[in-house]
Amino acid sequence: MWLLLFVIMVMPYENNPYLYIADSFLGIVPDFTVIKLLGLLGFAWALVRLAAGAVPEGVLASRQARLFAVFFIGVILAGLLSGTGFIAVSRYLAFLMFLPFVLVAVRTHDDLRRMLYALALSLILTFPYAVRQMLRYDARLGTGLYEPNYFAANLVMVIPLALAIATTQVSPSKRTLWLVGTLVLVASLFLTSSRGGFLGLLVAATLYVHRSRGTGAALALVGALILAVLPTTLGARALATLFEGGSAPSGLEASNEAHMALFWGALRMIGDAPLTGVGPYNFKTLSVEYTGLDVGFIAHNSYLEIAAELGLPVLAVFLLLIASVFRGLGRGIVAGGGEARELAAWAEGLRCGLAGFLVAGIFISAEYQKMFWLVVFLSIVVERLATERERVAVAEPSTALTVPTPPVTFPKPA
Repeated sequence: MWLLLFVIMVMPYENNPYLYIADSFLGIVPDFTVIKLLGLLGFAWALVRLAAGAVPEGVLASRQARLFAVFFIGVILAGLLSGTGFIAVSRYLAFLMFLPFVLVAVRTHDDLRRMLYALALSLILTFPYAVRQMLRYDARLGTGLYEPNYFAANLVMVIPLALAIATTQVSPSKRTLWLVGTLVLVASLFLTSSRGGFLGLLVAATLYVHRSRGTGAALALVGALILAVLPTTLGARALATLFEGGSAPSGLEASNEAHMALFWGALRMIGDAPLTGVGPYNFKTLSVEYTGLDVGFIAHNSYLEIAAELGLPVLAVFLLLIASVFRGLGRGIVAGGGEARELAAWAEGLRCGLAGFLVAGIFISAEYQKMFWLVVFLSIVVERLATERERVAVAEPSTALTVPTPPVTFPKPA
């Protein structure tokens, strides 16, 4: 458990050169880092625990895990059929090993609490270092730590979770601290100047507030966020994208043109190989041919990149996997007090954050983000805990009705 918590706390710093170990591990795992080393250790530990029956229901017992296995097989087939080979799927192999690590480490309600708290804190605590790097490179927040747009997508996924954690705090001081942490995450998102990230935030915030406060409150929050962002660099970038003319920030026009070229190029790739795709990791290499751009780029759209590289059938499996994750988190949103209320709040935060992340994924290739797959696997734990609570709730009324009553006696006749 503690090894997984450490991995999550270090995860935002994965691109730090001090955490880089080698170009590859045994020629299978590329860009071998400290986090990948810890993940391999965690996988080995999980195998030992699985042999001892640590997950009695089995790693592939859930719908999410089975769909991920089908997705992984689809990636392998796409690599073999396109000629890319098996080595190209090594990133997804890392996620496959991450699955049992998460399921073995996170078993109880308290385990899940520690995991979600660490997930939110890992990004809150990066703020001072991220600001230092931003000032050092005179660039958007995330530069020197992460790529700003990907950093923004991960922030979107965590912001509703941090707010949900705040709502479950009994102590006013702890509630205030978590609310401050949520504001730090929102400020971090603004400083990334990511248009896709901000759009994802609007979606996540609307879903979260609409469920608890209604449509009016959700619209008011969206309006407040838009007004707050207008004076910032992010607001200038968004306005320049929506309205032609005026002075656009440096490089924005070229970025917009590249995104449009990549969009149409991806559709052409899908048209040429709709069933098998052009092969894992081949989009960047082939993008010059399909877009006419001078430099190769990734698709900057998760769904188009999956469809272009792996084929439409694999994209369909991926979308079914996402649907099963939402279904699993939905099972966690149950009525009740105590731990059930806490679980419901966490599930709602994860679900809204994931929805925002998926919207941001329209503008970046986010299918390789470790925090995304962590939330996918944690949805299995949320669903299992919710199912266990449902069974207890069904059993409790029947036991309550079996309370013995004293026998009725009648006076003897005189």
